[in-house]
Amino acid sequence: MSRGRFIGLGMMLLALLVTGCAAPQFTYVTNSGEHTYFKVPDAWSQIKSSALSAATKATPDSNVWSVGYDADLRPAANHVLGAMDVAPFVYSVVAPLNQTTTNALSYNELRDFFLPVTAAARAADAKSGFPLTDFHLLRDATMTPGQGVHGVRVTFQYTYPGIGANTFDQVALTNADDTEVYLLLVHCLASCYSKHHSQIDTVMNSFTVRSP
Repeated sequence: MSRGRFIGLGMMLLALLVTGCAAPQFTYVTNSGEHTYFKVPDAWSQIKSSALSAATKATPDSNVWSVGYDADLRPAANHVLGAMDVAPFVYSVVAPLNQTTTNALSYNELRDFFLPVTAAARAADAKSGFPLTDFHLLRDATMTPGQGVHGVRVTFQYTYPGIGANTFDQVALTNADDTEVYLLLVHCLASCYSKHHSQIDTVMNSFTVRSP
């Protein structure tokens, strides 16, 4: 074998070895009991459950599963509801619904699950002093991924007074009999969302729910 071909073969083997030893690109976030998973870039940091609950003021409930990942170089639980997040924050919740909610659940209820999105919800919240303004709906799509699971994906913007526009990308699903809700939300400043759109879209498209 010529020296040139030998060097070329060596470089090829080295490339294969480097590829094989490379760190994984994604972290797979799984709730096996609820047959739910999604993936986030491996560099994003998981937020401790206790800190996440404190930041969202959520009452501890063994029936509710929640998880958060922060892409910020200095990850923090308060970014889950932050108005000045310069990096994407992903927040996911799986929770049972009570009978009253099940009876009233609709696609519009799923759209308004985290923040008011529909015109009726926005009008009602405005009367109650809701502080965010300049709503813009960027995407509104119904989803039927299978096995009776159904819901919506909505992408929208709100402006925080004195701060600027934030973009929210939300998938809200329920099972066939409307007894569980599955939420995946990614948000950050509008400029951040534009910059990281491809990454965020990969996260959102990976959200998978399978009925037991």
